[in-house]
Amino acid sequence: MASGPYTGPLSLLKVTHHGSSTSSTTIFLNRFPPKVAVVQVGADNSYGHPTPEALDRLHRIGAKVFRNDENGDVIVTIKDEQLDVAVTKGFQSQVEDLPAIPANSYGFHP
Repeated sequence: MASGPYTGPLSLLKVTHHGSSTSSTTIFLNRFPPKVAVVQVGADNSYGHPTPEALDRLHRIGAKVFRNDENGDVIVTIKDEQLDVAVTKGFQSQVEDLPAIPANSYGFHP
């Protein structure tokens, strides 16, 4: 992917290795900046995932970050160029600037 012809924004990124310090490098994120990033991680895990470094890289690139430990189930639906994210708990402060849509559901336009 990194050596291929495609560059540009991604609609969705499933963050690798639970958001470890080596996941989603700056070079990768600069080439493929995601609109939405999902980190699959258990609460209070002994590895400290996701790491502050990984989260910082995602936030600096402008991704809306959803995490299983804070948001519960993260359900992503893409249809007709619309990306919708629904969660089963919590609220991510990064999505406060989006238009009003049903509670615990967030809409994005890639």
